[in-house]
Amino acid sequence: MIYEKIRKDLKAFYFDELPDCVEKMRARVFAKMDEYDVANPNQNAFVLKAKLYETIAEEIEPRFFDDVPFYCETSSLVPLCDGGFNRGAVHANGWLFIRNRHLFQDLDTDLFDQMRKGITKDVYGVTQTYIDNMHIGLPMRKMFTVGLCGVYEELLAKESTAQTDEERDFFLCAKAGILALKRIAERFAQEAEKQGRIELCEIAKRVPWQPPQTFHEGLCAMAFLRKALGSLEGVGFNSFGRVDKILYPLYEKDIARGVSEEEMLDCICKFLLVWDSMLDTREKMQGAWEYELENTLTLGGCDDDGKPLYNEVTRLFLDARENTGALYPKMMIRYSANSPQEYMEKVFKPLVDGQSFSLYESDDAIIPALVKAGVELQDARDYVVGGCWDAITPECSNKFSGEYVSMLKPWEWFVHGNVEELQSFGFPADCLDGARSFEEVYARWLAIVKLLLMKKGMAQSKGSRTWYKVNPVGALSALLETCIDKRRDLTAGGGKYNRESVYLVGFADVVDSLLAIKKLCFDEKVCSIEQLCDAVRSEWQDETLRQRALRVCSYADGSEESARFAGKFFDDLYDIVQEMPTAYGGRYRMGFNVYTEVVLWSDKLLAFPNGRRKGDYFSPGLTPSRLQRGTTLSDLLDGVRYMDMQKCGGNATYTITLPAGKMDLQRAVEFFRAASRCGLQGMQPSCVSKEVLLRAQKEPENYGHIIVRVSGFSAPFVLLSPKYQDEFLSRNFYQA
Repeated sequence: MIYEKIRKDLKAFYFDELPDCVEKMRARVFAKMDEYDVANPNQNAFVLKAKLYETIAEEIEPRFFDDVPFYCETSSLVPLCDGGFNRGAVHANGWLFIRNRHLFQDLDTDLFDQMRKGITKDVYGVTQTYIDNMHIGLPMRKMFTVGLCGVYEELLAKESTAQTDEERDFFLCAKAGILALKRIAERFAQEAEKQGRIELCEIAKRVPWQPPQTFHEGLCAMAFLRKALGSLEGVGFNSFGRVDKILYPLYEKDIARGVSEEEMLDCICKFLLVWDSMLDTREKMQGAWEYELENTLTLGGCDDDGKPLYNEVTRLFLDARENTGALYPKMMIRYSANSPQEYMEKVFKPLVDGQSFSLYESDDAIIPALVKAGVELQDARDYVVGGCWDAITPECSNKFSGEYVSMLKPWEWFVHGNVEELQSFGFPADCLDGARSFEEVYARWLAIVKLLLMKKGMAQSKGSRTWYKVNPVGALSALLETCIDKRRDLTAGGGKYNRESVYLVGFADVVDSLLAIKKLCFDEKVCSIEQLCDAVRSEWQDETLRQRALRVCSYADGSEESARFAGKFFDDLYDIVQEMPTAYGGRYRMGFNVYTEVVLWSDKLLAFPNGRRKGDYFSPGLTPSRLQRGTTLSDLLDGVRYMDMQKCGGNATYTITLPAGKMDLQRAVEFFRAASRCGLQGMQPSCVSKEVLLRAQKEPENYGHIIVRVSGFSAPFVLLSPKYQDEFLSRNFYQA
């Protein structure tokens, strides 16, 4: 079959040839840039980036493949890479970042060292010390409306308004970036002509300098921008955007011209195969990254008027995924309680069949949260789900999406009396010991959390203001709606919404531990604070007391007390987050997410008062603790009744396993409609029984079809390493 041939040809190139091509190009570009740097000393980052754009555009090696009707392979990024300068390998686009990254440290050595210490101690999870240069959306609107030509003309028209050297340098850099994209397209056209690929040659001569006019050209433009911009900027791009909304006008034009849906479906299938073939499935997933390609597209949601969006292009993409079995691009599904029944059945059928390909994001929950965070309603309705779970508005801004602040380590120090670690971070040294009321316990803990978040905010706001001196992104900035009018690079605050996000880790485990302390030590007086501390610090040698702790009410167990307390803690966190300083104004958006640190951090966390022992997995996002047993999906929905999810503008995920065999398609649709009404935002479900997974461990050759949601990505269960399989098996398998 042609699709299998395409996959075979692509994988042969990606994994056998491409790494060597990437390294050779990096060496050529670095040598030329080093030579330029010596000959032109003391140039600022904008000038150097302009030269880097020009150099990369001339050094790429356009590559075409039989039966693949797109032009995008620049031979400059390894398969794992999403554009990040050092992801999977050091790339040619990393020359400037590597040259200048010392500026982050030089800004404030003590602050930099404190941030790096937080990373090594599992307090912070970051992509770079001060910035997130990995989770960036691709702005598609200008390319599809005015083309790169229109963007360049806009730069020329606004250039005269520049008032400072920095603004003039921004225009120089942005123009060079757009012309580099044009040059890369020209080089594809030249190579296509040499190879007799006449149709692609003619398209590349026009698109994306001019807007695409056909469905095929639209997919070509998306593929081109994803690779070409990634090759230039040195930052990680993670989304094709809302493909069913963007491509639908071209679909209508093609239908009117007599192009069949079968032709467009075939084109989409081949488009998916290009990106899915970059996933190396030759070995089991051992670490955190092997199965993660920061590559997504968003389907469904609503239109500009807020009405449900489900059209023929949505259906074609879903059919293409089914035809190819592609894991990538990740299909991020937007839905609401009012989504059409046909759409709901189509997006949830793979799930109930045991194939969890998607994250499902509730418009009812996230759009009001974005608006409360300051995003205009029109922009909020047009949000995209990026990399793993990022609710972003890539046409007008990008936000920090991969910056975790873990409450778990500070909580461990607080409970275990580790005064030395608390003081080393400048936290209050008041531990759990000696508290004479629960109110005192809670106040002490909240003081630590507040300082934890304020320190992170102050460091990030100060450090990120250096970004434009390290590696500006002029081409990307020109494609955004606001940077040209502001005369500022995205890295210098040129976006429409210059707000950061803070993703908090450990909500369920901290809430449950606080409830255990309240119940055991103060309400029921089963033990004193000192006795509880001794039990926890001994890794729960007192099993009788541990069992009492496990029976205490806990987050999302259906009880009134736990729901009220979770709501209080949630509100207190939100109030603290609103005080965090930002680099260019606005406010932080609070979110609750974490990646595969669930596996990486758990072994290093000591016991908690909720009955958790060292090595037990903690819960990601707003997912209830896996120490719970016997809770239902109704309890899950009920657990947020005192949590105003409009305060969660950073997005929050729930990683759950639905009851296979009991959850038919109609029940699944009803559950997700209910979840949307209750305010649950990003849902990462799997639907498979533990018994089936245990059989899959013994007979992997018979269960390759089972796809589970690992974290911010999906993978075949049988391709996970034993430790990741065990983590999945330790999760709550919910009852109906």
